[in-house]
Amino acid sequence: METKTAAVSMKNITKTFGPVIANDKVNLDIYKGEILSLLGENGSGKTTLMNMLSGIYFPDEGQIFINGREVVIKSPKDALKLGIGMVHQHFKLVDVLTAAENIVLGLPGKGKLDMKRITEDIQKLADKYGFELDLSQKIYEMSVSQKQTVEIIKMLYRGARILILDEPTRGIDVGTKVDIQKLVLKLAGEGMSVTFISSETDEMLRTCSRLIVMRDRKVVGELSGEDLTQNKIMSTIAGGEK
Repeated sequence: METKTAAVSMKNITKTFGPVIANDKVNLDIYKGEILSLLGENGSGKTTLMNMLSGIYFPDEGQIFINGREVVIKSPKDALKLGIGMVHQHFKLVDVLTAAENIVLGLPGKGKLDMKRITEDIQKLADKYGFELDLSQKIYEMSVSQKQTVEIIKMLYRGARILILDEPTRGIDVGTKVDIQKLVLKLAGEGMSVTFISSETDEMLRTCSRLIVMRDRKVVGELSGEDLTQNKIMSTIAGGEK
């Protein structure tokens, strides 16, 4: 029997915003070398949960373990130090800067950056994963697909080993969708953990090895292997299975 190693364990995570409960004692493991999909209707709590793992929010209750060690994540900078990177549905890029400048923006360092060397390093990373990108192009000149590519490369360049993608293929062209699907399969093959938040079940079935369904701010189902079918997914979303 295959033994899976948890890169992330979230235990009894609760988050409230005033009287609104966003996550209610959620337990979730993310394993090394897997592609996990988080599925649920708007308001089910999936993005909030990942926002706590990536340092956007801080849980009111519960514990987070990275590679078996309990951690406290209070900011995206804390998350990146732990190898956690999240690509958000709404891009966090500076329009007037180039792709290369956005990728290194905010990184620690003293003095003037050697952008020529940095750009060469980023280009090698883009080539490795099959992305075509003009690193000298300004963000405001880019398509949605190109911006998505910049965000993903930014996280990889910064050392993310636990990658979270929030609706990564919404609004992008078919070619880039295929590139992203190939990318996550390759990353998982290298031992990375990739978590998709997506509403496109076809995409999930093509890429994920395990699927978690959230409803009413809780985890209500887990599917893998032969259970990863459209019928099983829709039944679990609707409450037909626990």
